[in-house]
Amino acid sequence: MSYRSSVNKSYENKESPKGYYYVNRVEPTNGTKEILNHSEKYANPNLISGVLIGKMQALKPLCFTQSLLAIVNSKPTYLLHREAGKIVLSGSQLKGAIKTYMQALSMSYDDEERIDKNKLDLVNSITGYMGYTSRIMFKDIIIDEKDVETEIIVGKLQWSQADKLTRENKIRLYSHKKHEELDRKVNFEVLPPGSAFTFEILLNGLKNEEAGLLFLAMGFSPKDRFALKIGRGKNLDMGSVKFIPERLLTPKHSFDVSPNIIKDKDLVKLIFKSVNKYKSQMHKKNLENLQKIIKDSEGVFQIWYRKKKLYKMLKK
Repeated sequence: MSYRSSVNKSYENKESPKGYYYVNRVEPTNGTKEILNHSEKYANPNLISGVLIGKMQALKPLCFTQSLLAIVNSKPTYLLHREAGKIVLSGSQLKGAIKTYMQALSMSYDDEERIDKNKLDLVNSITGYMGYTSRIMFKDIIIDEKDVETEIIVGKLQWSQADKLTRENKIRLYSHKKHEELDRKVNFEVLPPGSAFTFEILLNGLKNEEAGLLFLAMGFSPKDRFALKIGRGKNLDMGSVKFIPERLLTPKHSFDVSPNIIKDKDLVKLIFKSVNKYKSQMHKKNLENLQKIIKDSEGVFQIWYRKKKLYKMLKK
């Protein structure tokens, strides 16, 4: 691991005081989504189960931490989360970020008090709630430090949780274009743009439309591509990532045989079919949210190639 410092002025945007925007929250009209029971999840051949594997690629500097603030070179620095000498992006943190996009693209409740523990909105029925097991489980992303070179960049201290604004029927999403200007400076240890890591998600009994919501929220849909924001510094032009699906390993009836592997054109067809199934029933406001998310993400896939060169030039 190598600590290097750089002040990247391109990561500051003085025209905008906020690094986020809002999309509309649409609450379920009937207020319910039935939970699948145990036998339905495991016995129904029409449900999607298996291990989804792909790549997560950083488009901008990426920092994920458990609020570990240390002193590096006499400066307060947020360090990447580590366990047993490995850099770790926890599956729960990744799941939480993706869940926010799922909520923005579906009818979901604004607060837990409105949720009937026996009947949930679509997102909570997939991600789990109050004793109901999640049907999507994210594996921790573990990165060997021998395979990456982290950097230290100068940023601004992220806004305090106490300063959050409560807005009814709104969902806060972080922008790829707008960035906050805050007074207190702090350093961030980051993985540089272009870094790529393997992700794995266990899918356990998803209907086509449920898988479609997950695929859509991760930016898989060829017609609806967008980047997501994860980690710390999301309001400071950090944390932009894209997800690239590679293959789905689906179980066979016998443990003695290898799993089915769905990849390439077959995987694209499955994603296309599932997303279209879900989009056919999307609320108009959720479709508007999707377009807003896509628009905010425009250019980020190309911009990082140019910034990567500048980023290297500014390192010391």
